[in-house]
Amino acid sequence: MGITEPTAIDPYKAQEGEGILVCKALFTGLLALDEDGELIPATARQWESDPTATTWTFRLRTDTVFSDGEPVTARSFVRGWRRALDPEANTETAYHLAGVRDFTAVDDATLVVELAEPDVQFDLKTLQPIFFPVPSWTPAALEPSYNDLPVGNGPFVMDGPWRHGEAIRLRRNERWFGPRPEIEEIHLDILDPVTALDDEYARFVDGTYDYARIPPARTKEAAQHGGYLEQEGAGLFYLIPFCHQAPMDSVDARRAVSAAVDRQGLIDTHFHGSRTAAHSLLSPWFGKAHTPRAELDDDWTAYDPDRAREAAARAGLGPGTRVDLAYNTGAGHDDWVIALAQQLEEVHGWQVQLLRTDARGLVDHRTSVAAAGLCRAGWACDYPTPDNMLFPLLHSSCTAPDAEGTAHGDNEGRYADAEFDALVARARAARDPAERVDAWRRADRIAIRDLALIPLWYRTDQRVYAADRIGGLRIDFDGNPTFTTVTARSTQR
Repeated sequence: MGITEPTAIDPYKAQEGEGILVCKALFTGLLALDEDGELIPATARQWESDPTATTWTFRLRTDTVFSDGEPVTARSFVRGWRRALDPEANTETAYHLAGVRDFTAVDDATLVVELAEPDVQFDLKTLQPIFFPVPSWTPAALEPSYNDLPVGNGPFVMDGPWRHGEAIRLRRNERWFGPRPEIEEIHLDILDPVTALDDEYARFVDGTYDYARIPPARTKEAAQHGGYLEQEGAGLFYLIPFCHQAPMDSVDARRAVSAAVDRQGLIDTHFHGSRTAAHSLLSPWFGKAHTPRAELDDDWTAYDPDRAREAAARAGLGPGTRVDLAYNTGAGHDDWVIALAQQLEEVHGWQVQLLRTDARGLVDHRTSVAAAGLCRAGWACDYPTPDNMLFPLLHSSCTAPDAEGTAHGDNEGRYADAEFDALVARARAARDPAERVDAWRRADRIAIRDLALIPLWYRTDQRVYAADRIGGLRIDFDGNPTFTTVTARSTQR
């Protein structure tokens, strides 16, 4: 299969889909999810919190080892977490550990975690790679040798170093404690990010790849394959408005953008109708935490050019206003981003400046304090809870600009609202599921009221696989294939 170059595959820094895909193949955390999305034991055989949900105790299995034979103990987890929290590491994913006050290996099989504030879902958060264990000899986080050839405790191991720009090869870990994977090797070609999606699908069609993502323009054709998969995802595609400076520093400016976007038109033209237009941050995937459109107090996600122009006038954004729109080329984004820019120009007479870059360049742009206007973005949950949509993307503690003004959290639009923050904290502390859902819904409505992010469409995962060669493949909540469930039907290629 094909991927684009990950930022990292070392657990302390793995962040986007490609890096997390590889990292989860190489490492196993404290817990895992079953087919129904319920937490099950993994390296930890048992876990519990105290009544306040501020102290969590994980009791580990004593029969697990890293692929080099070193035992996995509670100290392995402490080592990995401390490594990630090293100020020199400067990782964008450190916010996952932000609520952790202390963690201790009481003995080899007992890990105790103290939280600064109650969090009844902390166990779910340990699914994120930053919580994975590392061996005793692991170098400091900034040492590239471990990132190029990490040694983990997962179902697969590296089959040689990461060949940057070329390939990552994995093979089955015969020392893994879980059910033995049926597939012996995984070949991941690293593709040019500009043409990756088209190249990946083309190599699936010609029989080179067993699995591929689908370019938007090929969705209808791909759906005819026997190995076609489509599922609603725990995520969102949206525009980041840089709220800290003009021209997007007012609610009316953001309303002017949102109401000028014909979401359904873009979906029908560029995705063959295979997406669901978004009116909130929490998709229907989140069940009761999702707010139906009819319950919104004032819906600015509906296409309404006249209303959009009225909001633009109040914001002082008349015809000729320059609005930057940054996006990463390739990956199926070009056509619809250009069409969205044209919609803004047609409704408002703005000069929309498209800032094209690769995936790494887009991260650098949107984390810079100098960024202004809008930026294309997408989010897939690191762990399946609404908290992972609301806290990292919009909580004020997740901006954390450094001395140069670069953000090191995922609140890249630099939104801040005290009531929103309080509701997220309330949800974390609520043991009553109904109270937790109520807090999430209220926080979501505040974010949509302010258009802290401008939602476009909910995540829909569409994939194809070679049904004549493999079976058992599923898509995880984060949109990646489940390598450990794949069965081989044929050795033909």
